[in-house]
Amino acid sequence: MIPVVPMYSSFIQRAFDQLVHDVAILNLPVIICSDRSGIVGNDGETHQGLLDMCFTNLIPNFTIMAPKDFRELEAMLEFAVNLGKPVLIRYPRGSEEVCFEQQERIELGKAEVLQEGKEVCLIGIGKFVAKACQIAKSLEEKAIACTVMNARFLKPLEERIICEKMKKSQIVVTLEDGSLKCGLGAEIQRIAFENQLNVKILKMGYPDEFVKHGTCQEIEKAYGLDVESIVQKIEQVNEELNWQKRGKGCLKILENPNKKA
Repeated sequence: MIPVVPMYSSFIQRAFDQLVHDVAILNLPVIICSDRSGIVGNDGETHQGLLDMCFTNLIPNFTIMAPKDFRELEAMLEFAVNLGKPVLIRYPRGSEEVCFEQQERIELGKAEVLQEGKEVCLIGIGKFVAKACQIAKSLEEKAIACTVMNARFLKPLEERIICEKMKKSQIVVTLEDGSLKCGLGAEIQRIAFENQLNVKILKMGYPDEFVKHGTCQEIEKAYGLDVESIVQKIEQVNEELNWQKRGKGCLKILENPNKKA
């Protein structure tokens, strides 16, 4: 029998020792379904599910996944049952925001590329994949081409595809409905550092603090995680980087006026 344990995200933290001692050390095929992950709106401060990915990421042997929609959730559950290892699958409260047509087969650690672009690489996980698509659409209206990736996994992360897409971009934006501590942004930053990638990384998620009561929309707006705020931030950074390039080009011309920059 494969135990499948659905539980509120904020309740799983009470069982941290059991996850370590009774599941992970023995490397048992237990599947933890983290319900109400991320911001939960009117359930209140104590029920915000922002920590599940972070504290599970610290535990050896755990695989961590988050689906972009309900169809992918079903596929992840089937994948987890056949994996034979400890797994955390996190999903938010409520109905899905978007049902994606693209549904690639799930492979351990492999991210899914939803669209290709050259300037900005948006890497989302869970419900924030839909937000990444909205951001990409807004940026494309401003002539900023975007790659959109569905990370699918926090742990393990297959680095080859992620590095390939980051190398082609000047800005990488990570989007997660959880704490930035030990989350997706931290993992992407580590990958960029270890592979010596010269890219600007913007980590969009929740800071190291307890988030107060409020609707999802109110809280996302307050923390600058709504689509409009993120688009403005990316535009600002993109313009700054373009100005730096122009400045370097001018310096080259001044150093050698007979040579094109």
